[in-house]
Amino acid sequence: MKKLFLCVLAILLFVACQNQPQRYFENSAEIETVKAGIKAYEAQDWDTWKANFADTAKIYANSNKGVSPDERIAGFREMLSNFDSYGFNENINEIEMIVDAKGRTWVNYWNHWKGITKATKKEVNIPVHLTLQFIDGKIVREYGYYDTAPVQNAFDEIEKMNNMPVEEKDMIAKVDALVNEFLNNKDPSVLSNILADNYTRTMNDVTDATNPNELVESMKVFFTAFPDFKVTNPHRSEIHDNQLFVHWEMTGTNTGEFNGSPATGKKVKTSGLTRIHFNSKGKIDMENVYYDQLSLMQQLGKTLN
Repeated sequence: MKKLFLCVLAILLFVACQNQPQRYFENSAEIETVKAGIKAYEAQDWDTWKANFADTAKIYANSNKGVSPDERIAGFREMLSNFDSYGFNENINEIEMIVDAKGRTWVNYWNHWKGITKATKKEVNIPVHLTLQFIDGKIVREYGYYDTAPVQNAFDEIEKMNNMPVEEKDMIAKVDALVNEFLNNKDPSVLSNILADNYTRTMNDVTDATNPNELVESMKVFFTAFPDFKVTNPHRSEIHDNQLFVHWEMTGTNTGEFNGSPATGKKVKTSGLTRIHFNSKGKIDMENVYYDQLSLMQQLGKTLN
């Protein structure tokens, strides 16, 4: 009898659990609304973005003070005017819908936002968490949580650059062009406006270029070995005595021959420090590049033996 009682109890508990309303969703109309809103934000289609909100909706961005969708759009416009490009990482895009114990419908969204500033070409990365409450298919409350420090730091750099003498601005522009146009876009035509005729470069104290043409030939080794070669996160020092220092990171995939070795297909990441000197005419006449060459070779599967 006891076993029968326990069996019946287990069945009743199972049936009761099966009758519980669903509270967690990976797919829903509300989730699709949030996704569409993200796309509208990235396209600056503010009419479509605003249409997802109820007329009385409030948005709380790192604050307990809510603003209207129109006020939020005004803030977006002001902030995004400082960026060449921006958007969320499509490879992350974690999103879910839950119905809480009070029957309220919420959509949670996690992702990383990335933007490139116009003035300094600085890359800004920010983790973002959004929580949005829905009623009758419309967003009535949105809570946004993210670290504002990277954006503020980028804006501080822009303000500092705006207050720079014209000569220093021109030097910074040449560094940006060297990184973005020559190294990342592999366009050697820009070098005539950037480099002096007597330009020289050393890598880890070994001279590998004594004029702009030799720089192009030297970099072909890396461009061939890593067709997706890219330099990112260039943190620059202030200009002093016509020179500055740049801390950088290089990434790439080894799909081509590198220094006589066949392609490995391996992804690599290495960082380094470059000293850049300008001549009296504001052109780069010397670079001293330092990076962890051993780490790069080990990532490609090489050893010291």
